Formats: sequence, C-alpha cells, structure tokens
Amino acid sequence: MFQNVLVAGCCLLLTASCATGDGAGGEYRSTALVSSTGDTAYVKSYRWGLTGDKQLSTIAGTDEPIGLADRGKPGLVEGLDPFQYRLAHDTLTLYARAPLPAFALRCPSLVVEYRLVDNAQYMALYEPLGNSAFHRVPE
Repeated sequence: MFQNVLVAGCCLLLTASCATGDGAGGEYRSTALVSSTGDTAYVKSYRWGLTGDKQLSTIAGTDEPIGLADRGKPGLVEGLDPFQYRLAHDTLTLYARAPLPAFALRCPSLVVEYRLVDNAQYMALYEPLGNSAFHRVPE
C-alpha cells in the first residue's frame, strides 16, 4: 500500500514538473532605462515554471508585459540570465555569451551595442554588480 502511494506521488510530482504552461503563475518584471533626452527603453523578463527556471527576456520601447503567449516571437530571448547590460552616455551596451536578436527598440537617442563575450568575461561582470553600472535582466 505504501509503495503504491509513493509511486502515485512520484508520478504526480513528475507530471506537474514536466507540464507545459504557467505552472507557478509566472512573474513579469521590467526595468526602465531613460536616456538624457527622455526616451525610455524597457528591459523586460517573464519567469515561470515550478521553480522559476524558465525565462523570456527582451528590450523594447514599451512596457507592455510579455508572457508565455509570446514564446517564439522575434526579438525574445529564452533562457535564464541571457545578457547583462550597461547604460552610459546614451549607449546601451549588451554583454552576452551567445548572439542576441535585434530588439524592437525605438528610442532614437539610445545607441545599442552588442558585445559577444566568452564565459570568463561574462562571469567577471558579476563581481561588480552590486554597486556598478552593470545590470542583469530583471529577476
């Protein structure tokens, strides 16, 4: 009897963890980046999954929320911690370990630079995160 309950519990847990959809009620977050002329860009993320282990991220000119329905659309990156960024002197520099898509960003006063870095360089950016101009995608 105990074994049957244990097997049923394990199957239920496995089914729940492998289910598609918004298993944990997903969470949307965004951060506004404002240029010297007042143009605003938004770094946006949506996390879902039982442990928040799945993420969509983008940078756009609007704060319109993203979610599961947006998966597969151009300009979205899927995966945890896809890039880090720095905004200085109206230049938004994106640091990534893999090529990023062209984001739908319509802020004429912001210049976007894409920098492909190796893992060692990427991890070195984590060190000054607490008190510097480098930032991660909103968590």
